[in-house]
Amino acid sequence: MVFSDLDGSLLDHDTYDWTPAMPALDQLRERDIPLVLVSSKTLAELEQYRRQLRLQHPVVAENGAVMQVPDNYFADSADTGSPSTPRNELQAAYAEAKVANGFDCEAFYELGVHGIVRETGLAEQQATLANDRAASEPILWRDSDARAQQFEQLMRVQGLRCVRGGRFLHLLGDTGKEDAVRQLVSAYARGWPGECLTSVSLGDGPNDLGMLSGTDIAVIIPGKHGRPMQLAPGNRVIRPASAGPAGWNEAMLTLLKEHSEGRLATHGNGG
Repeated sequence: MVFSDLDGSLLDHDTYDWTPAMPALDQLRERDIPLVLVSSKTLAELEQYRRQLRLQHPVVAENGAVMQVPDNYFADSADTGSPSTPRNELQAAYAEAKVANGFDCEAFYELGVHGIVRETGLAEQQATLANDRAASEPILWRDSDARAQQFEQLMRVQGLRCVRGGRFLHLLGDTGKEDAVRQLVSAYARGWPGECLTSVSLGDGPNDLGMLSGTDIAVIIPGKHGRPMQLAPGNRVIRPASAGPAGWNEAMLTLLKEHSEGRLATHGNGG
């Protein structure tokens, strides 16, 4: 089972291109290995990539706040949903804290589609899909790190969570990518009882750390955020030399070769 972040991982940070990863993507498809997209993107955005990549597997959107599983994908009807806080409640909490403390920041709903285009380089249609959110609010943080920590603490008091992505600070309910991945790993295990299943995750940002810690093998793609990406000792960690989809391809081809040769190791020093 492969769980992958998109921006800066499977997708190039600047161009959003995924074609350098095509060799590994083709092998995953040929071997019928599930590739689950796990992203800060919305369901509407992920549906486009699911079609482009010809995937028929679950997707996890909005940093774990939203999940979609295809009909009849799992044999049982166990709950694979994630708890979430509606976007309007997140916006209210954000606006109150911003006004009271004078934080220098702008949320997606304040930027609007044209502001999202300006800050991300997305086309207008893509920016519209990016703003079609159910349970998260990306925030362009211009203030200091110390002030960001103050904001995060204010949100925690209200039972909300902030996660740092490659570009934005994301406000959501008390959930995350790791919660969604944990639910899906359990669902796959129930679907293939008695099988020895190996979970792999790939990510480049601090908002991926929980997901990376929760799988047998973690692939840490070099990111542009400049923040440390350290995991606790335990599961195997791979750090490809290349960033984005080239690094993604490099790591996955290595793991697929090991898998085909029956020597896939899942333990390491944490990296």
